[in-house]
Amino acid sequence: MTSLTRGVRRTEGYVYNSLHWAFPLAPMLALALGFRPAPLGLRIAFVVATAIAAGAGLSALHSALRDADLLPASRWDAVRTPRRAAVLVVWAVASVASVVLVGRVGLPDLFTAVAIPGYLGGTLALPLLALPYAIGRPGRPILVGVVAIALSQVALWGNTTMTVEEIATRITAAYWAGFAAAAVVGFGQMFLNVLATTRELEHARDEQARHAVTEERLRFSRDLHDVFGRTLSSVALKAELAAAQAERGRPEAVDTMREVQAIATAAQEEVRAVVRGYREADLAAEVAGARALLESAGIRVSTTTAQALPAPVSRAFGWVVREAATNILRHSDAADARLAVVRDERGATLTVTNDRPRPGRPDAVGSGLAGLAERLAEVGGRLDTDHSDGSFVLTATVDEATLARLEAAEETA
Repeated sequence: MTSLTRGVRRTEGYVYNSLHWAFPLAPMLALALGFRPAPLGLRIAFVVATAIAAGAGLSALHSALRDADLLPASRWDAVRTPRRAAVLVVWAVASVASVVLVGRVGLPDLFTAVAIPGYLGGTLALPLLALPYAIGRPGRPILVGVVAIALSQVALWGNTTMTVEEIATRITAAYWAGFAAAAVVGFGQMFLNVLATTRELEHARDEQARHAVTEERLRFSRDLHDVFGRTLSSVALKAELAAAQAERGRPEAVDTMREVQAIATAAQEEVRAVVRGYREADLAAEVAGARALLESAGIRVSTTTAQALPAPVSRAFGWVVREAATNILRHSDAADARLAVVRDERGATLTVTNDRPRPGRPDAVGSGLAGLAERLAEVGGRLDTDHSDGSFVLTATVDEATLARLEAAEETA
């Protein structure tokens, strides 16, 4: 497990434990207040109502958060329930009963008059933050805060037979009880925001990992296409030549087939290199190989090379040369081809031209050209095609600013 995943798990653990434990504390406060000199039945009813309200509220909130995928599986799933509607009814009724009974039991001092109504009002309102399972809806925290304040005030003023001193105490406590209830809701909303953020972070990390796997698969398939495109074309061409030589009884057929064998053997090494991810296209070698291949097919080839280019650009241009040579054999009847690599004040340009493209594919872009465009984009370049004056021109360009940046990176590496 990565440090990021561990951090997310720890954050989730802190947050949802803090949020969940707010509910078990409510009946503990009710039990402490239950030692007041009030009728026993009233005190028992208050403690039971608070315990039921807290349990149902915890179940409702946890079930909502789990259904919204904001919580991972945990031991708190013991309170999760599929009967949400029934639990919500129990929570609502028990919560109202609890805050009504607080005043009847009595609040002996200012601290109690602030703490218990404020805490009960805020905690018992928390499930509203996650209902109906839409976290972060605009205005929801304000609405829940109002409900929490109302519950706290009901708990504070529930006793209709208060003395003048008790009324004065409650007037003083009214603001702070409401503030405490709103603060509990505010912290609850903050916890929910942290939960949502951490879950989004974890989902983003998983998505990034899946994206990396997809990119690697695309890179691998692109490499296989680029490697075997020219290789298979060369094998087919040499095999056809060997067959023609054999039909005419020419002894050169044996040497030609040995060349086919050599090409196939080299292809095996290329496969191993691609699988290992080590293979790199060298521009000079690719230009020489493309020239030899095209000339063996009877095509006149002229080449022009430029000064040294940054390694990433050289490799990308090498793949362009390889794919272009394959396409000339497959999709043209060329008699002449030109490969030119030029670098000037504007940048580096590779141009591959053939004079007889076959009709019907002037603007076609297959998987090979799409892969080349991706390779060039990775080094800040672009790929263009042009079909005019009876010729097909493939152009790869990288601007001078990008070349300078890549060269500076190589010098500092």
